[in-house]
Amino acid sequence: METYLTMIGIVALFLVISAAIGIRDGRQREARQRKMLRESFGKPGAKEYRDGRLSQIPGYLLRHRSDFEIDDITWNDLDLELLYRRIDSTCSGAGEEYLYRLLRCPRTDGGTDLSEEGMQWWAAHETERVDVQRTLQDLGRDSKYSVYDYLDLMDDLPDRSLSADLPAIVLPVVSFGIMLISPPVGLIALLASLAFNMITYFRVKGEIEPYLSTFRYVIRLLDCGKKLSERTFPCYDREKEVMKATCRSFSGFMRGSGILLRGKGGMTSSNPADLLLDYLCIIFHIDLIKFGSMLKDLRGKGDEIDALITAVGSVDAQISVSSWRESLPVYCVPDLTGTCYEVKDLVHPLLEAPVPNSISVDAPVLLTGSNASGKSTFLKAAALAAVLAQSLHTVPAASYRSPCYRIYTSMALRDDIRSGESYFIVEIRSLKRVLDAASEDSKVPVLCCVDEVLRGTNTIERISASTEILKSLAKEHIQIFAATHDMELTQLLEGTYVNYHFSEILDGDDVKFSYLLQEGPADSRNAIRLLRALGYDPGIADRAEERAKHFMASGEWQP
Repeated sequence: METYLTMIGIVALFLVISAAIGIRDGRQREARQRKMLRESFGKPGAKEYRDGRLSQIPGYLLRHRSDFEIDDITWNDLDLELLYRRIDSTCSGAGEEYLYRLLRCPRTDGGTDLSEEGMQWWAAHETERVDVQRTLQDLGRDSKYSVYDYLDLMDDLPDRSLSADLPAIVLPVVSFGIMLISPPVGLIALLASLAFNMITYFRVKGEIEPYLSTFRYVIRLLDCGKKLSERTFPCYDREKEVMKATCRSFSGFMRGSGILLRGKGGMTSSNPADLLLDYLCIIFHIDLIKFGSMLKDLRGKGDEIDALITAVGSVDAQISVSSWRESLPVYCVPDLTGTCYEVKDLVHPLLEAPVPNSISVDAPVLLTGSNASGKSTFLKAAALAAVLAQSLHTVPAASYRSPCYRIYTSMALRDDIRSGESYFIVEIRSLKRVLDAASEDSKVPVLCCVDEVLRGTNTIERISASTEILKSLAKEHIQIFAATHDMELTQLLEGTYVNYHFSEILDGDDVKFSYLLQEGPADSRNAIRLLRALGYDPGIADRAEERAKHFMASGEWQP
């Protein structure tokens, strides 16, 4: 008897020490995470995306298509994936996917999916913001999958009845009973039953693991929604009502659901209590039994889960955009009631030391200027301003006013090796899609930014075709910004396009740039000077300059 009491005491002491260690570690982890959240606010996102997560982030977008979406060409031209990563400091998978959808689908009705009051409130209330972010961190993000990858498949998954796992409970109990009669036989029966249970457990667990991952995420999502709905912050009343309603609907689903929240499908925790629970699940199939009952509760409720993802994701994205705003050198809330494109002190949000520029136009714009003077950067900044105004309600400028646009670009194109298409074919296809969009019967005007029209062909045909394409884009419901090196276009498009340019400052053979937008066409060229500035053989630059002067004077090239 004394031996049994000693053993019970040792086990009890072990459990108390384990619990104390777990509490201590939890408090230390909590303190570290809160410190990190406080210090990271107002800084660019620095998140790592592992195991193909970036390819799964469009999951929410695919379920929530929009009348207008940024196409792949524009997305790549504007480096929007890089900008997304700079903005993304969300704490959950729902937030990641919601933020991606916002950036990919600028609204064209003048509305916003983000609360301006909310974003300002989060920036001003650190303690409350960190509390919410910690709740969102507990929701977390799957390392690989979007929850939408499996929600649609739930209805096709066969029901798992209790009878399938009944032997896992009955066999060990019967074995213990046999041990009371014949210990050797009972022990053999127990070992055999445990081996059977382990084999069947891991077989079934492997089959349903993707769905277990989804269940765990749904459970965490509901728990997150419940905690967020209990708060009284003034900036997400609409989302709070959705969270409350969904959590009420899933109250039966959540009972006893904690059994599925352990790790990601295996014995990954170092907590002794969790390890003990893992072994009990393997022996008695506890989590598999719970999975079967929860599957029945989840069927047909995909729309409610989707609504909860939207509510939670919007709160997370709102905080992320609020943080990104604080990292910008300048930003403003856009006015989307304008009749023309007006921006003051616009900067490119991905540059470390951007030079601000301003413009106010209600006519097509032709940009000229030296190589590397800032034309392409300005085009990207102008297009990004419209994207960000209509998606994140934030523009990196002192002020911004315009109508809502459908935004297209044709800039950073390249040969398509897989289809065998040359640069020129890729380019004219890109321009054709802009012309097609401009021809659509839509009340929403088009904003298009085109860099070096038809650069993939010879000079004579380029200038001729570029003139006609740019004239066809100079319509009342289109705001176009086009950049070119062909100075002939400033004359051919005179009266149709207004001219702006970027220029350089010459310092001996060195060329410096102000990156300041100026009115009128460019009146200088610098390509040959750049050869000298970058250390080319002076003879190459001299001969090139003589050949250029001869052509300008005679109209003929000197051999």
